[in-house]
Amino acid sequence: MDKLYCRFRKVKNNILLNRVQLVVDCFHPREMNVSKEQLREAIRAKFKKNHVLLVNVKKLFGGGRTKGMALVYDNEESMKKVETYRRIDREAREKLAPKDRKKSQPQGKKKEGRKVKKIKKHKNQKEWGTKKSQEKRLAAKQARKGN
Repeated sequence: MDKLYCRFRKVKNNILLNRVQLVVDCFHPREMNVSKEQLREAIRAKFKKNHVLLVNVKKLFGGGRTKGMALVYDNEESMKKVETYRRIDREAREKLAPKDRKKSQPQGKKKEGRKVKKIKKHKNQKEWGTKKSQEKRLAAKQARKGN
């Protein structure tokens, strides 16, 4: 890559969340697009902090320009405390090779199928009312099955 010019707008130092929030305008006239990793490196060089999250990165029509929002955290603990697990997982997946990205699961989450979710939902919907009314419904149901 020849040159990558980054302009930072709306830079806000958020002390409560231990981060710097900013809008990044990136100009790369000789290249059609720029990777998120290259953007991260440019931001790390400017702010001298390692924990950078890129959000809403868009390559603008016509090429040569990229716009997005960046969150630069002071340390990893504050990043994990504030950010959603989805954003953190997305950042971790972007570091992987493209063929391994789909295989990785979100941390601590086991994906359950659509059918299993529906069965759980309907089971929970049936368990309403008092204990006495539940027993009464169960007895009526068993009586119908016996007939």
